[in-house]
Amino acid sequence: MSAALDGALADGARAVLLRGAGAVFCAGWDVASIRPGDSDPMAVIAEVVGPLLRQLRELPVPTVAEVAGPALGFGFGLALCCDIVLAAEDALLGSPFRNLGMVPDSGTHHHLLSRLGLGLASELIYTGRLLKGGEAAALRLVNRALPAAELPAEARRLAQDIAQGPTRAFALSKQLLLQGGDFDAMVAHEGRQLQQVFATADLREGIAAFQQRRKPQFQGR
Repeated sequence: MSAALDGALADGARAVLLRGAGAVFCAGWDVASIRPGDSDPMAVIAEVVGPLLRQLRELPVPTVAEVAGPALGFGFGLALCCDIVLAAEDALLGSPFRNLGMVPDSGTHHHLLSRLGLGLASELIYTGRLLKGGEAAALRLVNRALPAAELPAEARRLAQDIAQGPTRAFALSKQLLLQGGDFDAMVAHEGRQLQQVFATADLREGIAAFQQRRKPQFQGR
C-alpha cells in the first residue's frame, strides 16, 4: 500500500480515494496468526503500521475513505487517517480488541479521544462495541453515512471534485489542520501558508476566474 501511495503521487494524483476490494474495507489483523509470546508487536508497529499510517495521514493531497463494509482494528485506524470518511449506513467500524485482551492500536486512542471525547472513547474501548456507519456519522466519527448502493458513486464524485480544486492550497491547509495549536499560533501559521499560496498558478487562475465570472480551472500548481 505504501508503494501504491508513492506511485499515485509520482503519477501526479491530486486526490486519493481509498476503498476496500469487495464488501470489506479492512478487517484488521489475522487473529489466527497471532501467537502470544512469539510476535513483537512493537516491531510491527514501529516498522510497518506506524510508518504506513503516518504516510497516509500526512499525504500531501486530500484523501477520501470509502468504507463499504467492516473497518475493524487496523482497518478502523486506516480509515480515520484519511481526511474525509464516507461510510455505508450498515458498515461496521471499531476496534473489538476487548474480546482479545489487547490494547487498540493504529492510532485508535487518538482518533476516538480527539473526535468523541474521553467518556465515549473510554466506553467504546472498554466495551468493544462496534458502530454502524449511521451511528458513526451521527457522532461525527465519520463525515457522512449513505445507503450502500449510493456510496461508490458519491465517494468517487467527491474525490474527483476535490481533485479539481486548488490542491496546492489544500496541502497547506492540511498541514495546518494536522498541526493544530492555539488561536494566535494558528493565525501566524496561516499567514505563512498564505505567503506560499500567493506564488501559485492556482491563485492567479482563481482571481482571473473570479474577475471573468467563470469557473476556475485549477491545475494543482
